[in-house]
Amino acid sequence: MPIKHAEELFAETQLEAFGWFESEISGLRSGRVKPAIIEDISVEVYGSRNPIKAVASVSNMDARTLVVSPWDKSTIPAIEKAIVEANVGVMPTIDGAVLRLAFQSLTEEVRNQTIKALHAKAEETRIRMRKGRDEALKYLKNEKEAGKLSEDDFYGGKKHLDDLIGKAQEELQTRVTSKEQEIKTI
Repeated sequence: MPIKHAEELFAETQLEAFGWFESEISGLRSGRVKPAIIEDISVEVYGSRNPIKAVASVSNMDARTLVVSPWDKSTIPAIEKAIVEANVGVMPTIDGAVLRLAFQSLTEEVRNQTIKALHAKAEETRIRMRKGRDEALKYLKNEKEAGKLSEDDFYGGKKHLDDLIGKAQEELQTRVTSKEQEIKTI
């Protein structure tokens, strides 16, 4: 039972780490512009601050153009101001009842910087997973010292946790490789 609990501790940390990683890299720009780049920008409307996705829909017109369609046309100036202040590398153009954001193609230098940022996020995710494994090992060690776990079970549980983190590292590397290819795609 203690080994099962240690597995659950690590699985919870792994899930949280992967969730954090996915949310962090969703904003990294690749060859194709994604709505996630601007969806969470905070806009001052109706006397409070809301993310763009709460006051408008954001969609792709093509690989390099986003269209922001506010649900209330009177919010267009506030959304435009928020995008300009967020400094996402594009000036919005008002086109009737929508805003268009035409992004430039990424230069090789920008792609390389984005890939470096991706690898930094991946390393932070690895650190989070190692901390989760360390907490699970600490739990197993405490159970062994309390006499609830034999020496063999402790080392078996430790090996099992190492196998789990190895699989998690492989999965993370797969995600990093996939995102890296997306960034390199022109």
